[in-house]
Amino acid sequence: MVLYRLLLCLSLTTTCLALHARPLMSSPAPDGYEVSTEVVTEDIGMLVGALGITDLTGYSCTRLYVIMNHEDDFMSSVSGDILNPTYVSTTTDFYHAILGAGTPNGINSLLFPVYPDLAYDTWVTIGLEGAPNSAIGEANVSTVQATDNPWLTNFDPGGGLPGGDIAIDDMIGGAWYALNGDANGIAGEDLKVLVGQFTTTGEISGQVYCQVFINGNGQTEFRDTFFFGPAADVEGCTDPDACNFDAEATSDDGSCELPDDGLDCDGNCLADADEDGICDGDEVEGCADEGACNYDGDATDDDGSCEFTSCAGCLDDTACNYDGDATLDDGSCTYADAGYDCDGNCLADADEDGICDEFEVAGCIDEGACN
Repeated sequence: MVLYRLLLCLSLTTTCLALHARPLMSSPAPDGYEVSTEVVTEDIGMLVGALGITDLTGYSCTRLYVIMNHEDDFMSSVSGDILNPTYVSTTTDFYHAILGAGTPNGINSLLFPVYPDLAYDTWVTIGLEGAPNSAIGEANVSTVQATDNPWLTNFDPGGGLPGGDIAIDDMIGGAWYALNGDANGIAGEDLKVLVGQFTTTGEISGQVYCQVFINGNGQTEFRDTFFFGPAADVEGCTDPDACNFDAEATSDDGSCELPDDGLDCDGNCLADADEDGICDGDEVEGCADEGACNYDGDATDDDGSCEFTSCAGCLDDTACNYDGDATLDDGSCTYADAGYDCDGNCLADADEDGICDEFEVAGCIDEGACN
């Protein structure tokens, strides 16, 4: 891309070589630099001249300026490529006078009384409104266009044919420019440099990638994009109830994030009467006492329904009255006497005499014996 620019520039000037010898890297403009549009004439109307009647009813002529900070600032170029494009568009087409051109280099204002439509020709420029006055240091505006994207030819096809939009957004790129020191590129007392005149029945808008030498110093430059015309649609969330509502957005991009029911955008309840952190609409009434028989793990608001009897019983599985369904110990556990089971039967009775082995008493049981 850079090599192609060099080849184009070598045939023009060595200063152009300096202008395009490196890729156009963007560097932000300091505060105060901007572009502005100025409507020269609205609804131009019928014009009568040497070429007959030219009907410019409904056409308006608008000029585009770059506003500077210092009187000696120099407007070097408007350029574009795939990385930093330049666009100048209209919703219809641009008017070009038969005797006009893509730049005002050859336009003589003395011809305006004879060819009144020439004053409203559409062109791009660096400071010139007509043929340059070399006596005061003005010089022609130069242009560069690529073979695959002849932006200037598309903009001004010649012969008074309607012109198309300027679109310099290809790999090779293109530009219109002046050489540092040309009087027409210097800001001057009004701190502005004309960069284009556009006559159309439509609405113009676009962006221009500008190179400015601050105080005319080629070592202190900026290259930045300036936008003009009606603001393009700004995508974002347009729902004022959404947490990410964007007041600047004009086109909804489907990104809206609405808060959950009953919550604000910070996740806080909109209504929480008991201030327990659970929104009123989400409260679940029930028994909230974990020790109650009817404890409800989902309950968030105790309704006084807790009861402690239906699940009460003996929880000791060694007790005779152990209740496997009980969850609350009521102190009712009963146990078998030593040596007996819960039904009163001996746990061991070897001689089956009904007396548990551990309670047997050995001795003489013959009533006729001396002992």
